[in-house]
Amino acid sequence: MSTGNREDYLLRILRLTDGERVAKTTDIAALMNVSAASVTEMLKVLADDGLIVHRKYKGVSLTDEGLTQAKRIRDKHKIAERFLIDVLNKDRGSAHEEACKMEHILSDESAKSMCRILGATSPECEVCGTECAKEGTVIPLNRLSADTTAKISHLKCEDSEKIRKLISIGFVPGRVVSLVNRTTNNGPIIFHMGESNIALDQDLASLVFVDVEM
Repeated sequence: MSTGNREDYLLRILRLTDGERVAKTTDIAALMNVSAASVTEMLKVLADDGLIVHRKYKGVSLTDEGLTQAKRIRDKHKIAERFLIDVLNKDRGSAHEEACKMEHILSDESAKSMCRILGATSPECEVCGTECAKEGTVIPLNRLSADTTAKISHLKCEDSEKIRKLISIGFVPGRVVSLVNRTTNNGPIIFHMGESNIALDQDLASLVFVDVEM
């Protein structure tokens, strides 16, 4: 029995119960578009693995471990779908279909990297939580001091076009950048990255967050 199939069941149970209620076997079967017998067989597997509690005639609920796993898969789907739309410019329909496949094979590290690019982490995310949004040593790139070198932590912007532009010119998490020169009158800021100097306007620079304690 494939891991993806098991995870699909956990996701459907999470959808039906919101992690708090009980789902009926018939409702799971309808949502999965499978027979009640198939559902009963899978529920036994999930119960043996400690991921659900199945009480006959009462329904199914997720255990703490089952809830954590289901939320993790759900969050990977959200991350993958947003990455496909915002960064790769996929349409929402095809992005959703691809994300349904990616959610089962996407590693935690890859999901975290996508989060850093999107600046999309939240305390509720089971994959990375607030890891990409730490305070103290992380500042917007436009506030970087002269002669200071920093590592790009994450990007943060709701405008997909700007995210794609920053990525296309090399501003991706993990790269090292330093301030070369500030122009006057809110003009472009000159940064050094790799072997090149890059001029970036104030607005775009404010969307790149860097860690000054590398």
